[in-house]
Amino acid sequence: MNTPISARLARFLGLDHNPLRRTADHVESMILITLLVLFTAIIPVGTYFATRTAYVTAQSENAGKHRVTATLYEQPSSSQASRLGGTAELRAGARWQTPDGRVHQAVIPVRGTATVGTTVNIWVDAHNEPSREPAGAVEIIMATAIVALAALSGLAAVPAMLVGLLRRTMRRLNRRRWEEAWTSVEPRWARRY
Repeated sequence: MNTPISARLARFLGLDHNPLRRTADHVESMILITLLVLFTAIIPVGTYFATRTAYVTAQSENAGKHRVTATLYEQPSSSQASRLGGTAELRAGARWQTPDGRVHQAVIPVRGTATVGTTVNIWVDAHNEPSREPAGAVEIIMATAIVALAALSGLAAVPAMLVGLLRRTMRRLNRRRWEEAWTSVEPRWARRY
C-alpha cells in the first residue's frame, strides 16, 4: 500500500480530517505546525548569522597580516626542533625591519637548507609578531560552509527533539485517557455479552 507523501504528512500534522481525533490530538497538531513554522523561519536566519560570524572572524584574523623579509642571525638547530608526527621542524632566530625603521626579531620555523644570513619571507601580524599565512578565499569559504552546516544541524536538532518529546508526552496522555475510558466502559460491555 503506497500512501502519497502528502497524505502521510497530513496525517503526521493532524490535518487529515480524521473524525476519531480528540482535542488533545488537535492541540498536538497545532504545536507541531507552530514548531514547523518556527523551524522554517529560524534555520535560514541562524545559518546566516553563523556564516556571517565565521566569515567576519576569518577576515579579522587576516587583517593587518603582511609579508616581510627576515634574515636569519643564528644557525637552525636540531636542538630547537619540535617533533610532530616524527617530522622535525627546525627553528632559528631571525630579524627584520619594519617600514618605520624598527628592528624586530623572533624564533621562526625554517627549512633544513637555511643558514645564517639566509633571507626568508615570513608573515607577521599587525603587531609585527610572526604569524601563519593568512587564509585564502577557498579556506575561508570552506570554514564558513562547515560553520553553516554545524549551525544548521544544531538548529535542526532542537525542533526534532521538541517534536519527539511532544509525541512521547501525548502518547502517554492518550494511553492514560484510553485506560480511564476503558475502565469505565469495560464493566458495562462485559455484562452485555
